[in-house]
Amino acid sequence: MQPRLFERTAIVSEIGATLAVAAPLAAANLAQMAMAVTDTIMVGRLGGVPLAAAGLGAALYFTIVVLVQGIVSAVAPLAASAIGAGDHDAAGRIAGGGIALAVLISVPLVAAMMVLDRLLLASGYDPELAVEVGRFLRAVAWGAPAFIAFGALRSFLAAATRPGAVMAVVVLCIPVNAVLNWILIFGHLGMPEFGIAGSGYASAINQWLMAGGLAAYILAAPGLARYRVFGSMVPSGLREIKGILALGLPIGGLMGTEIGVFVTASVLMGLLGAAALGAHQIVLNIASVTFMVPLGIGQAATVRIAAALGAGARDAARRAGVVAMALGIVFMGAAAIVLWSAPEAIIGVYVDLDDPANREMIAIAVRLCAIAALFQVFDGIQTIAAGALRGYEDTAVPMVLAGIGYWAIGFVVGAGLAIPLGHGAVGFWCGLALGLASVSILLSARLYWRAHATS
Repeated sequence: MQPRLFERTAIVSEIGATLAVAAPLAAANLAQMAMAVTDTIMVGRLGGVPLAAAGLGAALYFTIVVLVQGIVSAVAPLAASAIGAGDHDAAGRIAGGGIALAVLISVPLVAAMMVLDRLLLASGYDPELAVEVGRFLRAVAWGAPAFIAFGALRSFLAAATRPGAVMAVVVLCIPVNAVLNWILIFGHLGMPEFGIAGSGYASAINQWLMAGGLAAYILAAPGLARYRVFGSMVPSGLREIKGILALGLPIGGLMGTEIGVFVTASVLMGLLGAAALGAHQIVLNIASVTFMVPLGIGQAATVRIAAALGAGARDAARRAGVVAMALGIVFMGAAAIVLWSAPEAIIGVYVDLDDPANREMIAIAVRLCAIAALFQVFDGIQTIAAGALRGYEDTAVPMVLAGIGYWAIGFVVGAGLAIPLGHGAVGFWCGLALGLASVSILLSARLYWRAHATS
């Protein structure tokens, strides 16, 4: 007999099961951020222009590739549902289809990266900067097939409740990434000095190592051979691509609406001056770090709910959603308290608090930290609700709701407060906070409706 929805034993069991998936995925998300920080530090030794070019090139590359990873992340709910239903062959075909789709999508993506610097030149970018961006993109582009495939493999392992392998591979690749940067940027151990392109090549090689590490684990790990993931890529996996695209394209679209509003905010923040832009980038990075934990919880909610639905356990799916939301609220509530109570200590990690040249930027950043503290819980709720809805294979409507919240509400209000009404960076962040709150309410309402409609 199935336990009652909120029976204490069932809740405790669900908390443990959710954390078992969420904790390694959150750690892997943070580890990937650590790699980006390593790249920035090492390229920074080349000077201002290479640093700016690598920053822009990495922003363009990872924004595009992460959006495509969003599409193949549909492997997680689809495979989890199949596993919940006991159909391991179907789960293997879905994973194989995700890998095949990654290969197909990466071909035009790599080609586009090779000429993106020409578009920058045509749009009026400084020629020296555009040339450096092009050198970086033409190097890092070779990692795109592996990085997208890594997203598909990560999604499959989450569905198969093997997220520890994802964490282990990514964490092990942090020092590898640093060493590759050291060798290829500066020409050590007999290698040519590639400069900014060396950072691109290091990232590309590292992405192949991450994908290869997950592939090797799937081939060697006991219990995973029955899925025949790589034997299902062609032709069986190709037949699964339609289903992955149907569910995954809106996931990529939702991610695009969120990333797009923050990227656009960064561009417009530059119109408000260097201090405002610097403060924005610092606090955005802080908020991105805390966001990695509820992102991992949302990824866990996807597979927990999908597996429960695949097994026909609708109450268990509802319980998984409630537990994931509660965990996210607790963590982000704690993060909000830290941001609210110690903003200068956190900002001091990024800049020298005693340097008079940073005074204006620090003052703005402290005010932005207060706003970030206010929206922490909303940020956690919206990403977990989106992940839970993916478990219900509900992605199109959430994409529309996110577009309304982020752009029609958040961006419009923020831009209006920042520029016409003269509230600057603080006004823009108030709008972003309102957008996050709107999305969290809309997606939570959608999740409540889906959970009860499915009951």
